[in-house]
Amino acid sequence: MPEPVMMLRSGQASASAPPRRGGFLVTRGMLASEWIKLRSVRSTWLTLLCALLFVLAFGLFDTLSVTESWNTMSAADKASFDPLAEAFAGMQIGELAFGVLGVLAISVEYETGMIQTTFSAVPRRGKVFAAKAVVGGGVMLTAGLALAFVTFLGGQWMLSAKNLDVQLADPGVLRSVACTGLYLAVVGLIGYGLGALIRHTAGAISVMFAVIWLTYGATHAVEKWSYLPDRWLLVSAYQTLSRIHPQSGTSALRAPTTTMAFVELAIYLLVFLGLGAWRMSRDA
Repeated sequence: MPEPVMMLRSGQASASAPPRRGGFLVTRGMLASEWIKLRSVRSTWLTLLCALLFVLAFGLFDTLSVTESWNTMSAADKASFDPLAEAFAGMQIGELAFGVLGVLAISVEYETGMIQTTFSAVPRRGKVFAAKAVVGGGVMLTAGLALAFVTFLGGQWMLSAKNLDVQLADPGVLRSVACTGLYLAVVGLIGYGLGALIRHTAGAISVMFAVIWLTYGATHAVEKWSYLPDRWLLVSAYQTLSRIHPQSGTSALRAPTTTMAFVELAIYLLVFLGLGAWRMSRDA
């Protein structure tokens, strides 16, 4: 067969072939591109700023309340006091902000149609998903750790007025602070997975809200039969990892062990990222 005909047929076959979807190995250029996208969007910085302000405000107000009422608190309340739990009282608002950030990292591109441009530049959709996850996860982990340490320092400064503060060098403190930052990043990546799965900002945020908040009420409804569902909640895993004193009473029945809490975070992460990667690989 003449060479020009072979080249023509080869070109036609290449043009008609569907884009390759497999492969998750990303390049430095892809990571740089995703970083530019993420940092150039105003919502990224506004969301992180809101998280910082609300988490700090709630934490400081809560610790201030403890210091002002400490002398009149009952012995049982004093015995159950955890200095990190009080300082991190606003983290439930922070996790919502990080989840929203994760959703926005992908859903905006789908809603505006810009994702088609991304797929044209990088046909392997697995690589696109992985690059966004690596960049978004790295940003959220860094921001989460920074927020956890700043909140810890602010809370302990307030508690020091009654000598209730702890130091990073104290047993379990550094681990708990670091796990709080890790938890925020995990919630953000869960939001990213939901954004890729649902591809609609409001819808993905609603499902994320249900996963984090509504399941809490649902599991409480079946507590008279079993506390097992409570132990599998994201918030239960967080409460175990972020405290330095074990929970007591009914709260202890709802709490997973430390090892189980890490396992639960990993399972949530794998499930939602897996669903998001599967959906992105199916169609545009």
